[in-house]
Amino acid sequence: MTTISTKPVYLYNTLSRSKGLFTPLHPPHVDIYSCGPTVYRDIHIGNFRSFMTSDWLRRMLEYNGYDVLLVRNITDVGHLQNDDVETGEDKLENEARTTGRSAYEIADYYTQKYLKDSDELNILPPQINPKATEHIPEMQAMTEKLVEKRLAYVANGNVYYDVSRFPNYGELSGNTVENLREGGHGRQQMEVAEDKDAPEDFALWKHGDENRQMNWESPWGTGFPGWHIECSAMSTRYLGEQFDIHTGGIDLRFPHHEDEIAQSYGVSGKEPVQVWIHNEFLIFGSLKMSRSKGNVILVSTLKERGIDPMAYRYLLLTAHYRSKLNFTDESITAAQNGLNNLRDDLAALPVPELSNGNHTDTWSEKASQVRDAFHTAINDDLDLPTALSITREVARDNTIDAAER
Repeated sequence: MTTISTKPVYLYNTLSRSKGLFTPLHPPHVDIYSCGPTVYRDIHIGNFRSFMTSDWLRRMLEYNGYDVLLVRNITDVGHLQNDDVETGEDKLENEARTTGRSAYEIADYYTQKYLKDSDELNILPPQINPKATEHIPEMQAMTEKLVEKRLAYVANGNVYYDVSRFPNYGELSGNTVENLREGGHGRQQMEVAEDKDAPEDFALWKHGDENRQMNWESPWGTGFPGWHIECSAMSTRYLGEQFDIHTGGIDLRFPHHEDEIAQSYGVSGKEPVQVWIHNEFLIFGSLKMSRSKGNVILVSTLKERGIDPMAYRYLLLTAHYRSKLNFTDESITAAQNGLNNLRDDLAALPVPELSNGNHTDTWSEKASQVRDAFHTAINDDLDLPTALSITREVARDNTIDAAER
């Protein structure tokens, strides 16, 4: 049985807006839910920053001896083109209509490409990789409970969450109902739908017209789930009503994660997540990397340019996950050079001579200090730039025994 490290782990919690000591709900187990990709097109490297963050979080916790269960979903239905204001066509349906392929074929094709790219970036596969389309019953059951509790209402085959019934709405993002109505970020941009009680209310279930490929029967008629209920249903299905950590990009803080809290809390009466972790944007050409802005880079693009995908992973290590990072020709070239140098330094290390093939747990004083500094860095809200710097120095430090290095 692995022993849990006595060194404390500190994580920044978006909900509390502070960094604090992390204590799992049920040690030695740590449960993490990570918002995954919407598989209607290739996943760009800006998206992969989020998946990389949850990968490093998992590795850090496992390094500390915890038994980590990571769930990262696949969104293959229900993500609208303008989900902040709940307008536009389902992204999968739109891609199907414009390409002549089925929505299911598109989702499967880009899921496989995403998994291949994840492997190229050395992202460990999550233990559970649930698809939204395979959890419709759980979404409908959660929606029914919200209707029963009068936290949601039915209108013309749609089901909306009544935000006015959830007083804590806005605590994660700061987008309170009052701020929304006064011109804050999000749904205030939308004209009130004819069947909505208020513009801040959001869809749990949407009526689906007969031209849609992805429709399901429900107590409210034929339709499809809202994007936000998908993650609430899947996280509850695999991690329970309360779990340790939820990760995602900073852009998901509102409305997606705010709505998740409202839904999950509404059903259980409990705060669903102990720690919310959000990574910052990847910047390219002075803008957030985004398909809508047309400034995306793919893993395949890197390879076409002769860049090792692992150089991108190295680049992300040079900036804290809560800091914006500029992706430029210069920065990725420097990362490739840094990766090459580190590999050369490690390859130059002599093969350690281990007596009887056994590793010793006895470390020199300097090696112990370096190990402790590395451990402290990764435990300090994933201070990976410091950890990388330590690793680079150790690889060249001839005052430390080669076996220890």
